[in-house]
Amino acid sequence: MTALYKITESLQELAELSEVPDMAQAVADTLEAFEGEFEDKAVSITHYIRNLDSDVEAIDNEVKRLNERKKALKNKQESIKNYLRENMEATGVKKIECPLFSISCVAGRDVVHITDEAALPDDYVEVKSEVKPVKAEILKALKEGVEVPGASITKSKSSIRIK
Repeated sequence: MTALYKITESLQELAELSEVPDMAQAVADTLEAFEGEFEDKAVSITHYIRNLDSDVEAIDNEVKRLNERKKALKNKQESIKNYLRENMEATGVKKIECPLFSISCVAGRDVVHITDEAALPDDYVEVKSEVKPVKAEILKALKEGVEVPGASITKSKSSIRIK
């Protein structure tokens, strides 16, 4: 079967030839054959795309499974570290040396616990503001003929929808 881009080139050439008066019927017959081949190729490509959907879904499921496994291992690791810390604190052991690594139980550091964020003085809070264009409103205004400095309407790429 011919490659899709070759069929497209042929269809474009035939479209140009169809403007020549003496060639109209021959071009029409050839065009009909190429259009059928083009459609067959498009259907085959769509089948391939759908097959890739199942691969993507399988990979997504595997990523989810591995992320869940990673989370479980991290939780287990943290639990075991807490177990070791609690026992080192209970026995008063501060450091253990071995040839491959050393284990230290270091005293906790001071951290702030906020009990009522609204009660904090302004000197101790940071206010963030975000400037973000409201693209839907800008598009609406531009379509209505309103000039919006710094914005214009462009076309996105066409897309393929497979239902």
